Amino acid sequence: MKPPAGLRILARPAAAALYAIAILLVGFGAIRAVLRAHADRISLATGEAQWIWYSSGPAQPTPLRFYATREIVLRQAPVRATAKLFVDGEYVLYVNGAKAGAGAPRPGDPLRLYRVAALMRPGVNRIAIEASNATGVGAILFALDLDAFGRNAVVSNGLWRVDLSAGAVTAGARYRPMVWGKPPQRPWGYPRMPRPNEVVSSQSSVFGFRTEN
Repeated sequence: MKPPAGLRILARPAAAALYAIAILLVGFGAIRAVLRAHADRISLATGEAQWIWYSSGPAQPTPLRFYATREIVLRQAPVRATAKLFVDGEYVLYVNGAKAGAGAPRPGDPLRLYRVAALMRPGVNRIAIEASNATGVGAILFALDLDAFGRNAVVSNGLWRVDLSAGAVTAGARYRPMVWGKPPQRPWGYPRMPRPNEVVSSQSSVFGFRTEN
């Protein structure tokens, strides 16, 4: 029986070829997803940390200064605690109201590392980051390694709070942050760990690599 005029029926070999191509495309997609996940594991020095900010940004470039905070409860003071931080703009890092460090990273700079165990205590501990940017648009990426909990035990995410008031350093911030997502996010990519003996400009003592002021 002939097919109706204008109807084209693919021969079995052609249909098989299309099926094979579809299988290959699905396979390539799965391989790319696996490779991307592997790259994330290698490149993400900050684990599940997400880029956060005060808001999505003003309609026009406007200088902004705000405070991002997170409270954690510890049964005992840690022996070792290392904060890893990158801020698009200038920042001051506080732990329980005490200044732990400050800086103004440039694109391509590594994460700033701070040993903060001496500033932590049993009970409630408040981490606060004063962040500023000349255009009003930037991002904060933070992760804290704690000896009793492992790497990236505390990370920047939607659980943090933000506030324009400087009182947030000691009292805590009140509002939900804007969450940009995990690295890589343009234009920040994957902030890396510092290389051995790397020289990085800083406004405060940075531990884990040499600094010059």
